[in-house]
Amino acid sequence: MQEIDKVQYADIALEEIDRANGIIFEFLNASKPQMATQLIRSINALVKDIALLYESEAILRDIQIRSFLSLEDITIRMDANQLKQVLINIIKNSIEALDDVQQPQNERKIDLITEINQEVALIVIKDNGCGMTQETLDKLFLPFYTTKEKGTGIGLSVCKKIVEDSGGMIQVESAPGAGTIFRLSFPSTMFIENAVRLNY
Repeated sequence: MQEIDKVQYADIALEEIDRANGIIFEFLNASKPQMATQLIRSINALVKDIALLYESEAILRDIQIRSFLSLEDITIRMDANQLKQVLINIIKNSIEALDDVQQPQNERKIDLITEINQEVALIVIKDNGCGMTQETLDKLFLPFYTTKEKGTGIGLSVCKKIVEDSGGMIQVESAPGAGTIFRLSFPSTMFIENAVRLNY
């Protein structure tokens, strides 16, 4: 594993603390009307942050998290904290799906992929976990539907609402024993032209 600058870890940890505080604030003020915060965020930088955030946990669980980033980058107009929450929720599901299969060491994988063209930006989360039946897929985004003993069944329904309310789309493909692929697509109407891009 490549050594990662401790300062980079610290920066991401502080961002996560701020994000958690924001979620708590929103929960406590749920009864008050809120204006959505539209932030400009680089797709590639966001995916790199998420991969780094889960790197240590993945190593402990013998899971590879691999990033395949588009050579072209784009910024989109969306609440960065909300999009990060969507990715975190999906990756947690992928990790749990991988815990349910017996793969040889270093064969359990989660791939984070960005694909960008003039019409759409894609974030793809792909795992080779246990997969899902068609019955589960049909109900996956229904509120309070869960296949987990301690699950609430609200995570993916909230993810779907966040993405669609921002103008994007979320799709999923899966089959038992064949893993799962989530695709988040953001149309060009969400792109920010001539935006200042993050350095990485």
